[in-house]
Amino acid sequence: MPGPAAPPTNQPQALMSIHLGIALLGGTALFSKGVPLSALDITTWRSLLAGLFLLWLARLKWHVSLRLSGRDWALLGIAAALMAAHWVSYFHSMQVSSVATGMLALFTYPIFIVLLEPWVEGTRLKAKDLAAAGLVCIGVWLLVPGGDSSAQGDSLAGVLWGVFSGLLFAARNLLVRYRLSHLNPVLSMSLQALGVVVLTLPFVSGEIMDASPSTGIAMLVLAIVFTAAPHALMTFALGGLKAKTVGMIGCLQPVYGVLLAWLILGEVPTWLTLVGGSFIVAAAALETLRRS
Repeated sequence: MPGPAAPPTNQPQALMSIHLGIALLGGTALFSKGVPLSALDITTWRSLLAGLFLLWLARLKWHVSLRLSGRDWALLGIAAALMAAHWVSYFHSMQVSSVATGMLALFTYPIFIVLLEPWVEGTRLKAKDLAAAGLVCIGVWLLVPGGDSSAQGDSLAGVLWGVFSGLLFAARNLLVRYRLSHLNPVLSMSLQALGVVVLTLPFVSGEIMDASPSTGIAMLVLAIVFTAAPHALMTFALGGLKAKTVGMIGCLQPVYGVLLAWLILGEVPTWLTLVGGSFIVAAAALETLRRS
């Protein structure tokens, strides 16, 4: 047996968890430019620190057993592979273009979930889900900043990597929701993170050995505060909400990112950013109200 699971997740708890987790995830984009490491290196060391912390937490709080079935280990391996590719492509998208471009392109993932989840459940697409996805598309389109022709190539690369990352994230969320929801959510996320390390460690550079103390501190903060905590909260929320609901509420992440950039970096949002953000908030609020 896999050991005791987390306490049952009711919808109010799940909604609180997903909103707090998304707010913290909104700050991860700030590290893509601030940490002088490659996307692969950031992903590996971030995953190692976060995975060990979450594994310690799972053992301390719930004394969770690591006796999982072979099927669970196999599915966790697939989830880890999806997470590794998602994280690397996400950070890479922001490094080859801009934080805004990569961050916003990622948020095509609710559309992928809306399209894929009915196939997983064996149901039909609902018009209101497509309408909410369309609202997100409009909001993301308005949020994407314009640029001169010299930057169009980088912007396109950032968008493509971001959309690819969104597809991977959608697939991982559906896998967790429908095949791994019986596991303790903190244990599940910790094993996925450590699986990311196993998959990416052979390819990392040695840059971390020459990094400054400030880089080490930044990686620690990224791993614990902006990775371990929000992903545990999101994994917990998936136990009480549909993946498409988590995806739609997750569209608040770029809004939180814009606010953090405003407060920390002094980047004042334009009126188009505010309008686009309002569309995304509306879609997230609609999903929240439907599940509350």
